[in-house]
Amino acid sequence: MTRDWVESQWSHLALLRLSAYGFGMIGFDLAMMTIILPVLVLDVAPEEFKNSYLSALSFTGLIVAALVQPMVGRYSDRTRTRLGRRVPYLLWGCAFVCVGLAGVGFAPSYPVLFGVWLFTQANFNIGYGPYQALIRDLVPSNRIGVASALKILSDAAGSLILIVASSAIIGLGAAWGVIDGRWAALALLGATLVAATAITSVTVRNRESAGALAQGPVLPELQPARSLHPQLNWYLISRLMIMTAITAFPTFGLFYVRDVLELENPAQELGRLIIPVGLALAISVYPAGWLSDKLGRKPVVLAGTVGAALCSAWLLNADTTTDLVTMATVLGAMIGVLLSSNWALANDLATSGREGTHIGIVNLSTTGGSAAAKLLGPGIDLLNRMSEGLGYDALLISCSVLFLLGGLLLLPLKVDAGNTTPPQGASP
Repeated sequence: MTRDWVESQWSHLALLRLSAYGFGMIGFDLAMMTIILPVLVLDVAPEEFKNSYLSALSFTGLIVAALVQPMVGRYSDRTRTRLGRRVPYLLWGCAFVCVGLAGVGFAPSYPVLFGVWLFTQANFNIGYGPYQALIRDLVPSNRIGVASALKILSDAAGSLILIVASSAIIGLGAAWGVIDGRWAALALLGATLVAATAITSVTVRNRESAGALAQGPVLPELQPARSLHPQLNWYLISRLMIMTAITAFPTFGLFYVRDVLELENPAQELGRLIIPVGLALAISVYPAGWLSDKLGRKPVVLAGTVGAALCSAWLLNADTTTDLVTMATVLGAMIGVLLSSNWALANDLATSGREGTHIGIVNLSTTGGSAAAKLLGPGIDLLNRMSEGLGYDALLISCSVLFLLGGLLLLPLKVDAGNTTPPQGASP
């Protein structure tokens, strides 16, 4: 089976089907964190500690995720079943996340909500961690840039659609009182996740059956262990800072819109804001991936970090909804550039034979960035009590600095092109 044959099987549509799981999972996670969990926290937490309660809920869940992903990634490398290596984990994650959605809806108090969300996050990562190794498993190395861009595009599309839909459903439910908006939004997330899991699982099994992934002996166990990229730590610290900056503002965005702009229905208004931001992000993803194939990953990542830093500082001047939409839309485009090129760089750094381990470690950095963003909640509350809006100003300044530092840390990084190989089953 030749490399050309393998590449010919991975059209843009096929790569999008491979990324459908991310559409459902990332859409679910960001809709929960951006819209649904803040609304639920307002019901069970004291007003003056809402940011702190949301931070604790999010941060503790991410600790569980950080523990789960590397372990599950390593086990999935060694798994051999009739459904392949990764698909059983995708199915598990989907099933138990749906169970968690029901638990979230029934949670009568903050402690119950806390426990259910930890359960949901653990199972989310049981599925999502092995899923992220599929590009390295199945896609030839000269298509990884395109595959990474389409993966990010799928994630962004899922986030945009499910955040907007969830906010609209909750807003309409509150305004009209015809339906319970929260339950309707949770049902939408569950149905989307089931459909997305089915699409990716069928795609993976068809590709494996066609020979894109070799079957038989567990090759990683028979080959001598190879070291991870010697400069991987530089990348991990850089990604930690970049992901902290990317995650921070969306985490507290609903409270920012509510407190700074003083809008009556912050959930619905945030959903409207996310439409242009998400579109800008989605539009920038593919060109960034294409450019990174032509110019190299680092120049594109560095351009994205500088642009995102400037946009974060620019948001300090937002006084109206129009200002916020304009500034956040440009920031969304810069984040799209970063996500696409940075993920392609992560795949470039992977060591052959240890792809699952590598992705698990990279996910630690991603999860750590998200967790670090949640730690900012108490500081925001403290500064806001000292001076109205001061906490949100400090948040934006911190994001700007983190973007810049994340870019600077990549300057000494050298990518070893020989580290990547075609997928198993393809001949050079």
